[in-house]
Amino acid sequence: MAEQSLYERVDGPIATGSAHFMRAGSELHLMHSDLELNDVRQAALRVRCAAAAVRAALVEYRTSHRVAQELGFYPVHDERLRVAGGGTAPVRETLGAARDADLVQLDRGAIEAVARRYEDGGDEAAFGHFVTELTGFSAELEGFAAQATEAGPADWQRLAWQLLTGFDRIRIYGQALAVVNILGMTPAAVAIAGAGQERSTRI
Repeated sequence: MAEQSLYERVDGPIATGSAHFMRAGSELHLMHSDLELNDVRQAALRVRCAAAAVRAALVEYRTSHRVAQELGFYPVHDERLRVAGGGTAPVRETLGAARDADLVQLDRGAIEAVARRYEDGGDEAAFGHFVTELTGFSAELEGFAAQATEAGPADWQRLAWQLLTGFDRIRIYGQALAVVNILGMTPAAVAIAGAGQERSTRI
């Protein structure tokens, strides 16, 4: 299969999955607005909508992961990253420059964790971890959605923040993978972004 076609087969479901995933995030943020207005009924509906959106996202992400494994995408992509990095996938360099350019919110520990996943198992391991984390989050979200209408104020106060925090943690990790897999192919793009940020902070 031609490389361009291979990327289209794998990236298509990811794009759709990301659209569903971000819709879930919108619902969770709006849930907090509903709670501020003491509209618990609407907040419970938001949670159910978010749960449905995450389920839909997982269908697409799992499809992409399966297709990538079946078509041998991961070795091809990992090799492209290694070539771009001059022999090693430029994960730390790419994420460090992207962080400095305000493209992603990661501390050094988070960057190191992503880099180690690429070193241990390439993009397959890194993306597989994302799917695993989202699966766990989906189960948590579904569990709360099933009893949200009966939840008391203390449950809402605790779980509403936990759900939004969990979503943001997974979103930031997924954003880091996107940065690596897009900008990591063209290190010069990240270098330019990082240099632009450096110039702006000196003014």
